Amino acid sequence: MQFSLPSAYSFLVRRVTVIENHPSCPLDLLEYPLSEVGLDVVRPYEGDALPALDDVGDGLIVLGGYQSAISDDDCPWLPKARSLLRDCVDGAVPTLGICLGAQMLALACGGAVDIDADAGLEGGVTELTWLPEASVDALFGRLAHCCNPMRSPSMHFDAIGALPPYSTLLASSAMYPNQIFRVGSSAWGVQCHPEASFGTFRAWATDAATQESMSPSGFLRAYQDREPEIVATAHMVGRAFARVVAHKVSR
Repeated sequence: MQFSLPSAYSFLVRRVTVIENHPSCPLDLLEYPLSEVGLDVVRPYEGDALPALDDVGDGLIVLGGYQSAISDDDCPWLPKARSLLRDCVDGAVPTLGICLGAQMLALACGGAVDIDADAGLEGGVTELTWLPEASVDALFGRLAHCCNPMRSPSMHFDAIGALPPYSTLLASSAMYPNQIFRVGSSAWGVQCHPEASFGTFRAWATDAATQESMSPSGFLRAYQDREPEIVATAHMVGRAFARVVAHKVSR
């Protein structure tokens, strides 16, 4: 027998759209802490259509990828994804962009991305220093209080060169200052990869090291040395985003 909730209880059902831009960049460690919300994973590289704003649900997560934020010829869904990110910002839909997703969020809202940034590859485990503004942030406030610096996997050649107008910088690394930021009241971008498990990270590190003609062993040791901390951080980020979504829905 099929059971459906009465309409009076519909507010209890929360749904988040996840845009996966590349098969090597899944939700990964964030999937478990987000299990209390329904996840609709959209894979446009397999032909899935991106939703319109009205169909996003209660939140949006845009994941990373090997492509650049302006690889529109190779990835024809990117313009629509950037437009959707802007619509979510304007509509105050809880939004999280990770690495490529953060770069797309920055571009969508008037910021800039440096393709093959001059400082080069930021790989391994990056130390992020929280700015004072992070202490009262709805998504990262708890992490800023308990984990400063925060250590997170990182693997990127492109970088956010300029934040959008009216955005708030929350955390920086020594190599790239624009690491974690908020646009408006409920959209966040993170240049690092809090979601990356060791298996996922190992594939990225191997590819990046091959491109740079170097060994990935240093990247992998850095991850393994910090693996319990990385997993705990991912769970905190996922649970915090679920709380933001729940709070938004209950208002």
